[in-house]
Amino acid sequence: MGLPLGSSDYVPNKSSIVEHRFKTCNFSIILRGEGTYERDGKTWILRAPCVITQWPGEMPRYGPKGGTWAEWYLVYPRSLFRVFQQRGLIDPTLPTWPVADPASVHLCLAEFANCARRPDPSWVVDSVDRVAERAILATWLAPGSPLQDETGIQSIARALRDDLSRSWDFARLAAQHGYSLTTFRRRWVEVFERPPAEYLRHLRMVEACRLLVETGLRIKEVSAAVGFEDELYFSRRFHVDVGHAPRDYRKIYHLTH
Repeated sequence: MGLPLGSSDYVPNKSSIVEHRFKTCNFSIILRGEGTYERDGKTWILRAPCVITQWPGEMPRYGPKGGTWAEWYLVYPRSLFRVFQQRGLIDPTLPTWPVADPASVHLCLAEFANCARRPDPSWVVDSVDRVAERAILATWLAPGSPLQDETGIQSIARALRDDLSRSWDFARLAAQHGYSLTTFRRRWVEVFERPPAEYLRHLRMVEACRLLVETGLRIKEVSAAVGFEDELYFSRRFHVDVGHAPRDYRKIYHLTH
């Protein structure tokens, strides 16, 4: 089960300064803009993408400087404070840190928004919790971070991440690493909890999100960079997985505006 989320919202143009004593455990993911965070007489300079946190009993002062910032905040009950510590998701002495994998965070935000738009979202509560937890993990862990010892499966995953534009043959990859195709698929799901083709598509969508928000590449160029020869098929697949057409996604989340 995912950590039970209390509430959440995305504020694309936040301009206010917050000074408040919190009763909850909060993660604020700053996706665009800059500002400051003050706590216990110390001041941190913030530059997106980064995370700021607020914990029960604390009274920080924070907000954008010279304009607005885009913030996705996740609010959890105070009872989860020790759980966050035990899972290594927080360090109370470190109230802010840079986002390690911004593209994955953007993809999580889009997935989260899709869940929230459902006419009866009650049945997707567990999915929402999991998406939020994945977003927090993505702020700590860059793609390819060593979560476990290197194995044949991890080696294959690293090869996929290093060349997303290539057309991969999983049967050949499995044989090269000494697996039958059946064993390869079973071991892969044990490690990544999703089939290899779905994992590769996820990597491609994450990279497409990054290219759309961080570069000025044309949609056709983004499509080719992540392994789609057909721009129209890429656009349809992106819309299904992310919830927006590529051009709309760029307008909403582009990091340079």
